[in-house]
Amino acid sequence: MPTICTFYGIFVRMFFNDHPPLHFHARYGEFEATIAIDTLEVIEGELPSRALSLVREWAIIIERNCSRIGGCVVGTPSRRKLNRWHKFKSMYWDVVEVKPRPGNSLFVRFKDGLEGLVRLREDQLTGALEPLRDRRFFEQAFIDCGAVAWPGEIDLAPDAMYAEVSGRRQSDGTLSSPTMDITG
Repeated sequence: MPTICTFYGIFVRMFFNDHPPLHFHARYGEFEATIAIDTLEVIEGELPSRALSLVREWAIIIERNCSRIGGCVVGTPSRRKLNRWHKFKSMYWDVVEVKPRPGNSLFVRFKDGLEGLVRLREDQLTGALEPLRDRRFFEQAFIDCGAVAWPGEIDLAPDAMYAEVSGRRQSDGTLSSPTMDITG
């Protein structure tokens, strides 16, 4: 499960090997936003203003605690200029159906109805993703909070999968290439 923190009904998630820019996902009820780590600006989606304020306060506290022990990657200078207004976009990329297919492939259907085949290349299945090389293990895929996951807290970022599937959609509705780059 990619949830790293929960508070006041807000779930904060990060995914292994997710796409740039560095970000985390915050979910509150039916709302979800992708938030840039360096600026704390909403990249995509929406949260109610109070939930967004709480998430930003949480991120700043985490950043301060990390900097005391030398563990943080990103500084905070641009956070003083946070824009109080942000674009509201609906999040359509939650996975609602997943079916493992042969050849390290997954059939996925997203909340908005977009569906397609995602193929994970063998050379990408290293480190934390190495257990996915075992076919029986690969077939244990399930959905965890809108993300494709496996036992042992292995997950794939649904927004990256959505971008890959929708980016390959041609005018006739077919997919041009079945290979997803999960390395970001």
